[in-house]
Amino acid sequence: MPFVFESIKAVTRPDYKVAVLGGGSWATAIVKILSSNLKYVYWWVREPEIVEGIRTLGHNPIYLNEAQLNSKRIRISNNMKHVVKKADLIVLVIPSAFICDSLSVLPENAFEGKYVISATKGLIQQPRLQISLFMHRYFGVPEDRLGLIMGPSHAEEIARERLTYLTSASCNPKLAEDVANLFRNRYVVTTLSDDMRGIETCVILKNIYALAAGIFRGLGAGDNLLAVFNANCYNEMVTITQMLHPMEDRKYALSPYLGDFLVTTYSQYSRNRNFGYMVGKGYSVQTILMEMKMVAEGYSAVSSVYHFNQEQLHADLPILTTTYKILYEKAPVRTSIHRLLDQLK
Repeated sequence: MPFVFESIKAVTRPDYKVAVLGGGSWATAIVKILSSNLKYVYWWVREPEIVEGIRTLGHNPIYLNEAQLNSKRIRISNNMKHVVKKADLIVLVIPSAFICDSLSVLPENAFEGKYVISATKGLIQQPRLQISLFMHRYFGVPEDRLGLIMGPSHAEEIARERLTYLTSASCNPKLAEDVANLFRNRYVVTTLSDDMRGIETCVILKNIYALAAGIFRGLGAGDNLLAVFNANCYNEMVTITQMLHPMEDRKYALSPYLGDFLVTTYSQYSRNRNFGYMVGKGYSVQTILMEMKMVAEGYSAVSSVYHFNQEQLHADLPILTTTYKILYEKAPVRTSIHRLLDQLK
């Protein structure tokens, strides 16, 4: 039997009309959570077949189809303007590579007076921005109306109602608490944080290092060596985060930092780890991109963070640099990784 909470403290659900934007596995898992707590959840997806599948079958026919959904509580549509207009609070779960294109149908004032919560674990490529900063600069969402819902979580385990811890982060304590209460149920525990920038940065970076760890594993590295490699990956992640968003008392050992890093580097469900594993096994990047059904956010993030480091940070980041050269400059995988071994500590 999976771990669940048999009883939960009485939770006062905030009176928001909530919309979820995105139709993939994680969006589906989030709709499952929210629809267990709210009378209605508004849901935008691009694909008409998903709309029809939810309405007729009660599950997403393309992504995470094992998750049974209460369709009576879901108002699903492929009309984004309609869905956004209905909601007070928007949970953004569109893969980062598609956010600009997807939101381009909306006017600049579409999010006026609304709260926007990012559950997207990626980076806008052009311009090179975190999701929350993109929403602030391009749609004018005030900082105190922005937040995150993050943490070590795979959609597949949410589908099975396996006990999961998520962190709600915002510079607005009331918003962070409200979002935590929206997501809390018998199999989801929520904690609070005001470190929105630090968590969002670590979420982007852990996908890069999970991909690197996958390459290592694909080449045949055992648990002993992989543990050393992952420790070095984690140190690079902390180095970058501290350079971008310095904080003396940030507790990197907690779940939204270390926990999310661990689940992404080790889990069989991690698409970033699996992407890297296929690279280590000799598949070309082009082949992997064609074969993967879901987006591996770490692939595009490698390029963005590498170039940002070259242009601005100038930090010594051998794992990031090696991963970039393997993926984007076709550097020989085994030779590159063996050279990297000499730099591990």
